[in-house]
Amino acid sequence: MAQVKDDVFEFDFAIAGTGYFVDPTKRPELADFAQHIALWRDRYEPPADQRDDDLGTHPYLGSAHEYLEKVPDTAPYFKDIHVFNPAGFVSFGLPIGDVPSIRRDVPAIVSRISHDLFFADWEQHEARITSDNIAPDFEESLYAAAVWKQPAKAHP
Repeated sequence: MAQVKDDVFEFDFAIAGTGYFVDPTKRPELADFAQHIALWRDRYEPPADQRDDDLGTHPYLGSAHEYLEKVPDTAPYFKDIHVFNPAGFVSFGLPIGDVPSIRRDVPAIVSRISHDLFFADWEQHEARITSDNIAPDFEESLYAAAVWKQPAKAHP
């Protein structure tokens, strides 16, 4: 639970990281699954004259800043862990997690989370969309007065 001014926010869980140390294999909060996180050194071998071991420790992130699996199907829950901090620098080639990156990167993260939440409940949405017996969202009395009705025509 978090409180901001008078608003209280509740979460099932959150993983938060701060600072500039980016190697997930060295983070105690990621210890249970860090070995499954794809790193740049797992996906790219730079020419010898451009090699930088520190850059190789950055996570190799997906388009919505999510961790990717080193080996497919070993950690499907990674799609739910989005990294909006300096660890994304190598994946995107730009500073991540500071004010200028908010406008650029947050929409991609929010879009992916929204997409994933919607499709996690797809069966319920589909049943509601295709059902012949759909309950109204609101009682007609809430909006009936606002519905325009064509005046009745006068008959001669």
